[in-house]
Formats: sequence, structure tokens, C-alpha cells
Amino acid sequence: MRKVKDFFVKLYKGHPVLSNVVLIILTGVILAWGSLWFLDIWTHHGQTSVVPEIKGMNIDKAKEVVADARLTIEISDSIYKGPEQAGEILESWPKGGAVVKRGRPVYVTIASFSPDKVVITSPLEYMSARQAESILRTYGITNIRRMSVPGDYPDMVVRALVDGNPLHVGSKVAVTATVVLEVSQGAPDSVSPYAEADSTEQITEVEYNSIDEAVDDVFDSSDNNAYE
Repeated sequence: MRKVKDFFVKLYKGHPVLSNVVLIILTGVILAWGSLWFLDIWTHHGQTSVVPEIKGMNIDKAKEVVADARLTIEISDSIYKGPEQAGEILESWPKGGAVVKRGRPVYVTIASFSPDKVVITSPLEYMSARQAESILRTYGITNIRRMSVPGDYPDMVVRALVDGNPLHVGSKVAVTATVVLEVSQGAPDSVSPYAEADSTEQITEVEYNSIDEAVDDVFDSSDNNAYE
């Protein structure tokens, strides 16, 4: 062992430049080999797993099944499907049966445990029932009922309620909730302020039709005079 050591000492002293070049090359080879070895371990090179079929399975059970396949599971989205489907896997990617590298995540869409909630940002009172319904639908709320109540003007929303509680700007409400619009019946002789615009448009249209007819009469009269 001592002779080998003496050999390398003499070689280094006799050829220092060459010895340094050789040491640099050896160091580079060792670093490259070590990097490749580390990447093989990190990326599970050559190690594969088959994605199990987990669609329709409960999320807790799906995690166990995916872990047994040496994969991980990540929730990418959730959709409310009702309490009976809460926690159920709706979609998964990659699909069941796909061959993937070991340790990679399987992305799933599950049925959420509670419905999405929206914040009311626009007042719903003192407008027509149709306008209020249109605003609610932009929030994704489709369960809407009208309830007639006494009031001065017909077809005017007096209040919007959810479970008997008034809805105001800033209120949070589930998109699956039923919104009740209390709509004023109006006095017997009252006219809806929201119908006035429609009446004006109809009157204007009739006036325009009359003008068109008058213009046609003028041209007809001119033509008759020309023939005479």
C-alpha cells in the first residue's frame, strides 16, 4: 500500500500539470455518474405502476388503493352533486389502467361535501321580478320562486329571501338554495313602472307605422298625378 502511495506522490511531483488534468477528469466522471445515479432514484427510472380504476370510489378508499400502487392522489377540482355522492371520485387522470412512473400523482375530481357559495353584489329590491331573476341566474342560482305580496306597484320585488332570511348586498348563499322573491301585486288601478317603457316603445312603433303609411300615400298621390 505504501509503494502505491509513493508511486502517486512521485508521479504528482514529477508531472504536476498532467496529474491535475487527470484529477479533474476523474472528478468530472465521478460527478456525472453520481448525478445520473441520483436522477434514476429521483425519477424512478425503470420503475412503473399501473393506475388503478378509482372512478366512483370514495376519496378515502381511493387514497389507500392509489398508495398501494405506489402513486399519490391530488384533488384538482370538486363539483357538488348532492349529499349522497359527497366524497365520490367523479373523474381521474391518468385513467385507470394507464402505465405511469412510480410515485407520480393521479389527479381527481370529486363530489364536494357542500355546495359552492356566491356573494350577492347587487341589490335585488325595487326592480322587476324578471330583472331580479336574471341577476340571480348570473350567480348560478336557478331555484327561484315568486310570492305575491301587497304593494303599491305591480311586478316590483319588495324582498328576496333564503330560508326566511332577507338577502342583502354582501350576503353569502349556496347556488343550490331556493330564493323566494316577494313581488308586489300593486293597487287595482296602478300601472307597473316597468311596463311604461314597453308602452312607450309600442306607441312609438305605431307612430312610425303611421308615418310610413303617410309617406306611401304621398308617393301614391304623386304617381297618380303624374299619370294624369
